[in-house]
Amino acid sequence: MRLALTTLTALLTTTGCLHHGYSSSDDDTSGPGGTTSHPPVASGAYQVDSRIDITVEALLPQPVAEIVVTARDFSTNPAHTLITLADEAGVPAVGTLREYLPDYLEGKLEGWINDEIEKLTINGVPVTDVAASFAALAETSLTNISLKSELTIAGGMATHRLTVLDLSPTGIDKQFTLGDLPGDVVSANTTATSTRDKVSIGDHTYSLAYGQYAWEAIEAACTAEYGGGIRATLGAAVNCPNVASSVASKCVWGVCVGHAAELTSICERGLDEVVERIHDKFEAMKFDAIHFAAGNATVTSTGLAGGVWTAEINAGQGLRHVPATFTATR
Repeated sequence: MRLALTTLTALLTTTGCLHHGYSSSDDDTSGPGGTTSHPPVASGAYQVDSRIDITVEALLPQPVAEIVVTARDFSTNPAHTLITLADEAGVPAVGTLREYLPDYLEGKLEGWINDEIEKLTINGVPVTDVAASFAALAETSLTNISLKSELTIAGGMATHRLTVLDLSPTGIDKQFTLGDLPGDVVSANTTATSTRDKVSIGDHTYSLAYGQYAWEAIEAACTAEYGGGIRATLGAAVNCPNVASSVASKCVWGVCVGHAAELTSICERGLDEVVERIHDKFEAMKFDAIHFAAGNATVTSTGLAGGVWTAEINAGQGLRHVPATFTATR
């Protein structure tokens, strides 16, 4: 009996029915004509395109609303916005009008200014609608982005460097070379582990002054559409001296508004403040962290396919999950 068991064990081992341990041949696949091929392994340099969906949860509704609120206020009630912002900026002309205009004239002032501005257009589009489109453009810049990068994998380690911020997925045709702004952190070292035809990329983090890039993109989009930046476009369309002259000539019971110089000052400084406040909100918005906790993709002969990042963004509200995918070519 013992001889029979020994003989059976030897037979099974010889024929491969008993197998102990792991052999590199487990990763082999049969190619044409029965030849053996190995699954591709991630190594070398890759050009990566990562798509990130900046969800409402990542930024929160309130901060987004605060960024565009001034533009929306101007689009719905330009006179009130201009006067309020000029007053908050300390423009003396606001106090002068309040001191010298009778109440029944002062009460009509905003309506008269709004009536004049509502007549104005930019390329046939009402100025207030253009202001609303600026606000919408600002919101779209906070949606989907593409990050171009270079990923180099060697010996289980990886260097991943961001190279380009592409806002085309938001509808704004603008790309920026990354790493030039103070505070940008665009390079990180991490791990990269290949198993069969899969690769897993380890934890790494970046930081971007995203608001500055987004503002430049919005200014560029405005220039492409109207021939100038936001302030220049609004200023040319509103034409503060003309509005002031028209409103100054308004009279009730033989008493006229006058004070064209003060009205011009309020209008000009109000427009300055509209644009500066939006700009300041964007300047203050940073991606303190773009955190890729992990990345997983399929290795192909030409690159990496079907990549998914486990990603988070900290836009000043703490780390919050964002959907993110990637592909790569050699």
